[in-house]
Amino acid sequence: MTGSGITDKAEWRELFRDGRGIFSLLIIGGVSLHALNVLVIAIVMPTVVADVGGADYYTWPTLVYTIGSIVGAASVGPIWAKFGQRRGYAISGFVFMLGTLGCALAPDIASLIGARGIQGYASGLTTGGGMALVSTLFPAALRTRIIAMNQGVWMVAQLMGPAIGGIFAELGWWRGSFWTMVPILLAFSILAWLRLPDRNQDEAAPPNRNIPVGRIALLASGVFLIAFAGVVESSVERAGLIAGGLVTIAFTILHLDRKSENRLYPTGALSFRSAVGLSLWVLLLGGLVQTSVPLFLPLLLQVVHDVRPIYAGLAGLFISLGWTVGTFAVSGWSGSRERFALWIGPILMAVGLVGVTMLTTLPFLWGLIIALTILGLGVGTHNVHLLARTMGFAAKGEERITASALPSFRSLGTAIGAAVAGILANVAGLGDATQSEQVGTAVTFVYGANLIPLAFAIVFMFLLIAKGDPPKAENES
Repeated sequence: MTGSGITDKAEWRELFRDGRGIFSLLIIGGVSLHALNVLVIAIVMPTVVADVGGADYYTWPTLVYTIGSIVGAASVGPIWAKFGQRRGYAISGFVFMLGTLGCALAPDIASLIGARGIQGYASGLTTGGGMALVSTLFPAALRTRIIAMNQGVWMVAQLMGPAIGGIFAELGWWRGSFWTMVPILLAFSILAWLRLPDRNQDEAAPPNRNIPVGRIALLASGVFLIAFAGVVESSVERAGLIAGGLVTIAFTILHLDRKSENRLYPTGALSFRSAVGLSLWVLLLGGLVQTSVPLFLPLLLQVVHDVRPIYAGLAGLFISLGWTVGTFAVSGWSGSRERFALWIGPILMAVGLVGVTMLTTLPFLWGLIIALTILGLGVGTHNVHLLARTMGFAAKGEERITASALPSFRSLGTAIGAAVAGILANVAGLGDATQSEQVGTAVTFVYGANLIPLAFAIVFMFLLIAKGDPPKAENES
């Protein structure tokens, strides 16, 4: 598939030529299904608790889904080593369908939470597997194009997810939001089973190793501790949970996984000296910042700026808008322009975040919106090339686990960001989140504090660029 004579600046139409159209459809479809299931639940949850109860566990369906997706993306390597590329991706879709069916049939909140965990794990396998397909089925010249398409899908999902959830919530039939996805996921699984190759032409059959259940469970435990920190009230307890989670994850990756032959993460996953390690650090820190800003944005706009809830909820779309515009604008860049996109992206993020921080309490809503858009533009400008470059630096034989680590690390950053932001807000005196002055002060502090991890991300990006360009694959030279 990679020896088709594609130039360094591949055109969009190349995504659908030489048999790649079905692969593009499967990758984009997996991302869209994951995105819809991330976004739809927030809209239908009030209807869910009115029907089956469980208001005390209101945030758990989202929490458990997030945990599952992080661990699922990390599990792509072992799952595919066991079942192969074709069956592994198809099984992911089928389990995703079973989890969705479980959500549709859930008689109580506990059943819904369990089904969301299955959904989340399978969605992580699907999105992580999609990135692995990008790495193995698409030449380097096309990777930024298909990654850009994925971001476009996220933007569409941000509009469709709430709309779909809103329709079914209005009808009082929240289960319908899940029922409609069941046949789509079934068709997705069948298509993957029928059309994906078992492996690439130049790829040896992977050894059929056992799935590392212990390491996956330990990783899930660490992620759970971090994610659960976001729902406890005590800052001390939150800090303890975050610390415990980080230690557990670091022990799993640096000690257990590093010594294993059947790895979850690539060599140098947390190293400051390897290109892959630096890339994953940039993704993690970027995910942390990208979560903290929209997390408190609706609260800031409603309490401090007296914006109606419906418009406050839409404000976060400007980040996604900037992200999408930046992604599509630079996806065809290569050489020096690619390196420019890599280093200017985090700097634009910093400019946008500084602007957002300075304008939190000032009556300049349009200025705040512009700053949010610049923040998103910075993410999109560098992200598409960062993901493609990381795949290019993957060690021989680690292409899949390197690619699937990308969504796992970004999602891990969002989980850490949400938990840490909660601690920072409480320390800054958020209180009951109803007083304008308290909310303004707390949100300003949270946004300002996020400049620290963003500064580290900028440094890591410059170190990554200094390592030069990834080597060309033999079949692309």
